[in-house]
Amino acid sequence: MANVMTNFFRSFGIALIAIIVFGYCLNVLLTKQINNINPQQSNIALRTFKIANTQLEMPPWYNPILSGHHLIHSNNNDYLLIKITETEFITAKASSVLNATLLSPANLILLILLGLWLTWYLGKARQIKREHNVINQLHLQTHKLVSAFNIQLPPLDNPTSVAKLSQAINALNNHVTTYARETQTSICQDKLTLLIDRHAYIEHLDRQLNGAEIKNINCALLFIDLDGFKQVNDSFGHSFGDEVLIQVAERLANVLRHHKLNDLNPTSLLEQNLARLGGDEFSIFINEIDSDTKTLDVAQHVLNEIERDFVLGNKIIKISASVGIAVYPESASTPHALLQMADVAMYRAKTDGRGIFKVYSPEMGNKMRRYHYLLEELRLAIACQNFHLSFQPIVHVEDCAIDYFEALVRWDHPVEGAISPVEFIPIAEESNLILELGDWIMLESCRQMSAWHNAGMRKVKISVNVSGIQLKHRPIHEWVMKKLAKTGLPPSSLMLEITESTLITASETIINELEKLRKDGVTIAIDDFGTGFSSLSTLADLPIDVIKIDRLFIAQANENPKYNEILNSISELGTKLGLKIVAEGVEEIEQFELVKRMGISSVQGYLVSRPQSSLNVGNKVLQGNVNHIAATGTGVWNLES
Repeated sequence: MANVMTNFFRSFGIALIAIIVFGYCLNVLLTKQINNINPQQSNIALRTFKIANTQLEMPPWYNPILSGHHLIHSNNNDYLLIKITETEFITAKASSVLNATLLSPANLILLILLGLWLTWYLGKARQIKREHNVINQLHLQTHKLVSAFNIQLPPLDNPTSVAKLSQAINALNNHVTTYARETQTSICQDKLTLLIDRHAYIEHLDRQLNGAEIKNINCALLFIDLDGFKQVNDSFGHSFGDEVLIQVAERLANVLRHHKLNDLNPTSLLEQNLARLGGDEFSIFINEIDSDTKTLDVAQHVLNEIERDFVLGNKIIKISASVGIAVYPESASTPHALLQMADVAMYRAKTDGRGIFKVYSPEMGNKMRRYHYLLEELRLAIACQNFHLSFQPIVHVEDCAIDYFEALVRWDHPVEGAISPVEFIPIAEESNLILELGDWIMLESCRQMSAWHNAGMRKVKISVNVSGIQLKHRPIHEWVMKKLAKTGLPPSSLMLEITESTLITASETIINELEKLRKDGVTIAIDDFGTGFSSLSTLADLPIDVIKIDRLFIAQANENPKYNEILNSISELGTKLGLKIVAEGVEEIEQFELVKRMGISSVQGYLVSRPQSSLNVGNKVLQGNVNHIAATGTGVWNLES
């Protein structure tokens, strides 16, 4: 209401001033018109009045047009004094003079100007009114938004509509900016380490590599993978593992600050040159390589930071990292390819010993391409079951009676021919294809041994290798017993070989599953004994029946007295614990005689036999020895000449 009254009085005042100004201008023109009247030659009718009989009058105060002029009132008409003589007043009718004045060119121009001004003023007034209405509407809308977002506005010293609107818009702008930053942060930030995630990192790499191409500069990417992190999770739980990842992120951020590699996103304010790619994988991007050693210095700094002790509560944890380095544009020219090449180099670092860094080279790329090629071929081969089994006999040292056969999988590729298990088994384990392949191996091994068992070899076992992946993903007791039931093979005719490193790190659940199998009659062997980190004292706690000594000890026993002593110790320990000892890799008669003297009961190796097909086993063992097999439950496998 106050604004309405203010606007009314403002408009009234402007109109009054305009009228006064117009009246004053018209008064000036009227005076000029009167001064220009010539009594002898005038277009306006003149009338004279005797001075003695006439009284002059002044116009009323509210008539600015006639101000300063004298009037004579006669017969209901007003006459303006034009000129005075000695005896007469020369006058003209006021209406005639006013008409002449109003119709004068100067006055017409004045009227036009006044009309234009009034038009402009009224248009401006309407525009101001519209703007005022718009401001009021905006004010209402912003007020609703401010209330909806629960934004508290401080009081203003001069609370006009424009001031309030400006304050509300500024507050909303700040809120939207904050909201946009928080939204972008929420979308692209890893929730645990608060680093950017893989998707945001690749977008950043794309922008940086485009800029590097234009500027013709070199960049580098570090792919960082923690060594031993899985053991931290398994030993201390995922909460400890999460804390390690948080501390790793902080240490890598310190590396960036130390080498001045920071690049903050202007919106999210997140560091863009450091990312958590997933799991225990991180990456650092170096925008520009301005010295020959810069990338290597950063990589070494990363290794040093990760190798420092991690203090978690009252525990001290030690881990390391393997770092792969890819350089733009030598290694790759796109973000995905650069990450892949750095990943390849990181795997080479792990293969070569861990806790080191490697720079990508084309030779590594060839190995990775070979890996992926074999992986796809392996999938196809498993689907088509393009494998076969070979069987290597393990015999008693006293009479060469067959103790058991070890089932070994073989892959004859249609193009490349025989592919070594040393090459394809690790690929199968890394990709979990070992689960499907292992199902086939176990079923076929039990089926073949069931046939030999029915043929009379009732004291011979079939030995099947079981990987840590299978133990982790298969309910091992149920899995084995189903295969035995399906093939009709008794549990006493099956032996499972598990590597020392797998058994030592096996969970309590897996150990219990293996113990159940032993109670059902399945034999458990620890394979490659001596290559892991187990203590001999832990053998008493493991569910095992057989120790297979790694071929390294057999090969060195006649050359190195220390290995000889180790073999003696293992043989004595096995005897005390009631475990059967098998020597692997026996290839010479001297090695055979050595293990025999030590009291080791069984041997395996090329001296006994190379892996054989099931047909060769049948021909050599079963043909002509049916009576012997029926009497002893086993056959004899004579040593290779």
